[in-house]
Amino acid sequence: MDDPDREARHGGYATLAGRGEAELRVERSRFVALAAPTAAEADARLLVAETLRLHHDARHVCFGWRGGPDGGWRELRSDAGEPAGTAGEPILAALRHAEIAAATVVVARWFGGVKLGTGGLGRAYGAAAAAALAAAPRRVVIPGAEHRLRFAYAHERTVAHLLERHDGRLVRRDYGPQVAWQVWLPEATRAAFAGELAEATAGAVALDSTTDGEGSG
Repeated sequence: MDDPDREARHGGYATLAGRGEAELRVERSRFVALAAPTAAEADARLLVAETLRLHHDARHVCFGWRGGPDGGWRELRSDAGEPAGTAGEPILAALRHAEIAAATVVVARWFGGVKLGTGGLGRAYGAAAAAALAAAPRRVVIPGAEHRLRFAYAHERTVAHLLERHDGRLVRRDYGPQVAWQVWLPEATRAAFAGELAEATAGAVALDSTTDGEGSG
């Protein structure tokens, strides 16, 4: 079950878990929107290129991207030939309103012969983007990484208690001459966990190197 307090405590953010699509018609103009998770700018541009190939006959293919931590929390937008501010910014506004990061919405438009005006264009692009976002599954990402732990059997209960206390989780366990665990820890609590672990075991157990830099939802 999602825990909003835990997510906020560890710097969690909402993103998309998959794609969402929507189609909107306004005054005979057709708008087709695609929302997808894209952590980095390069991923966003690949999605735009994919949409351009798919909808090569569209008059405009506009987009908005909100980066996550890997993207430096940056934003990009493109009006793709529409009047300035009528496409990319409304798409970005839909992403902001939905509080979604590390994601892109691309909207292709086919002109239907009736001019919508700047206000009408902005509303149409924003509505198409919002509908695509509403259709996409979501997840919360908590920045963190996997680490290795090796310790004597006598320390297993202590390590398990501290892992739970710091909202970590056990990924893998192996038993041999020593206990070998691979654990995931939120980046926000890693240092505190390592310090308490060293103190509780009198320095007998230490957090090994990071094995995976991805976050977890």
